[in-house]
Amino acid sequence: MAQKVAHTTEVMVAGMGGQGLLTTGKLLAEAAMARYKHVLYFPNYGPMMRGGESECTITLSDEVIGSHATYHPQPAIAMGPEAFTQFQGRIKPGGTLFVDSSVIAAEVERKDITVYYIPATALAMEMGGKQVANLILLGAFAEATGAVPLELIENAIERKMKGSRGEALLELNKKALREGARQVAGARG
Repeated sequence: MAQKVAHTTEVMVAGMGGQGLLTTGKLLAEAAMARYKHVLYFPNYGPMMRGGESECTITLSDEVIGSHATYHPQPAIAMGPEAFTQFQGRIKPGGTLFVDSSVIAAEVERKDITVYYIPATALAMEMGGKQVANLILLGAFAEATGAVPLELIENAIERKMKGSRGEALLELNKKALREGARQVAGARG
């Protein structure tokens, strides 16, 4: 009898506090709960909420998750130069790195990972809100990896914003997600 191979995806999102990194991780984790049996969200940030280094790990699995610690993520999202530098050495071979090229001018030297350079902050500014750059990169992640469908992430955003003062930004958030997905689809085609 063939043994079932466990599929686990360990995602890291990192950059500077105030960029919506923790929100990105929470949205991904909430959306993933509709698809995976086990989901872990682990934020890690310093005492300085805005401007200090911040990161979170999201683990998606159909098997029990043994540890919240992840040093070598499969996909990762880098929104700051320091995160970019760290991920270059830490991401697993064959992994995928999503880079906000509006903030990070450097290029990855490794040839064993896939890299998407997406000008998320510049695109967000054009859309009318710098605060959705994180959602552009989350949409790119969803499109490139297929780990969590875009529709599930949109549903998580709707649940989070429904009835809140942020509800007026719901369409902008969805538009940002779809723009990130479009950026990846355009890079492939």
